[in-house]
Amino acid sequence: MTNVFHRNPQNEPPIAVDGRGMYLINANGKEYIDASGGAAVSCLGHGDPEVTKAIQAQAEKLAFAHTGFLSSEPAEQLADLLIEKAPSEYGKVFYVSGGSEAVESALKLARQYHLENGEPQRRSRSSCAAFHCNQKRHR
Repeated sequence: MTNVFHRNPQNEPPIAVDGRGMYLINANGKEYIDASGGAAVSCLGHGDPEVTKAIQAQAEKLAFAHTGFLSSEPAEQLADLLIEKAPSEYGKVFYVSGGSEAVESALKLARQYHLENGEPQRRSRSSCAAFHCNQKRHR
């Protein structure tokens, strides 16, 4: 019996207890290819010693600095790397926590751009083809 409200309440999923490389391992030792970890969540694999060492070193220095108030060395270094690899018309990096925040921020930035350029009549529209609108249709 679990106290977690899982995505499918009729099906209690196996418990993942370990991960190695691209595999998740359940409590019975069965291995699963981790094809659902998400692009930014576990794309580096599980249990990689180099990644673990880097995470530990950073956690010992600084866990998080909210971008609304401070920057951090890792944020600055990542921005430098991204801009170095990006097409020349890209000159800044804007950090967000996920897709919904990225879309909302893009709409706000577009609106601000038009206000700054003397075009207050220009408006952005979100489409019902967006992720959250589709969720409402399938309930």
